[in-house]
Amino acid sequence: MPHHALIFDLDGTLLDTLQDLTNATNHVLASMGHDPIPAATCRQMIGNGARVLLSRAAGGDEKEVEMALEKFLAYYHDHKYDHTAPFPDIPNTLDALTTRGHRFAVLSNKPHQATTDMVAHLLSNWKFEQVFGQRNGVPLKPDPAVALDICKRMNVPPKHTVFVGDSGEDMATAKAAGMFAVGVTWGLRDEPQLRDHGADAIIHEPAQLLDVMP
Repeated sequence: MPHHALIFDLDGTLLDTLQDLTNATNHVLASMGHDPIPAATCRQMIGNGARVLLSRAAGGDEKEVEMALEKFLAYYHDHKYDHTAPFPDIPNTLDALTTRGHRFAVLSNKPHQATTDMVAHLLSNWKFEQVFGQRNGVPLKPDPAVALDICKRMNVPPKHTVFVGDSGEDMATAKAAGMFAVGVTWGLRDEPQLRDHGADAIIHEPAQLLDVMP
């Protein structure tokens, strides 16, 4: 049986969110008296959720990180669409995959409300049957639990599912869940990290996803 379901990461895979995430991080850093960081530095800190991003960028104890997270989420809520948009050719690729009958889901380490809002706001032309971000008490990627739950909800076996992402965490999630792992190089991590974490295929532009799908 061919692969016929795709689980996508969000930041760095479907959507170019880097500048807005950097701006939100720098808003928090300024409030704490720290110097801003460039987008290239923030790029290396993204991928394990907002709390980890702020811990990496600002440091501090648990209480300080919690306060920073509150400021970050409030600012990002109001500014997450300032610069964010789908990567070029993502719309055409999703159209082509839809025509072929493939089904879609999203699994992100971004906070759940922001994840669902952004999919609804920027990707509403396509049907994403399941959309999950970071939720309290639920393990983040690379734990495969939510990816496997998505397959169960969609009634698709993991071995017939393609996981598409831009990070080592995404590739590790796919491998732990028994899915086909496709790493994309236009996002937040480089090709060696994707290969080191078990990518079954590497693509350099969205249209190449059509070539790795049956």
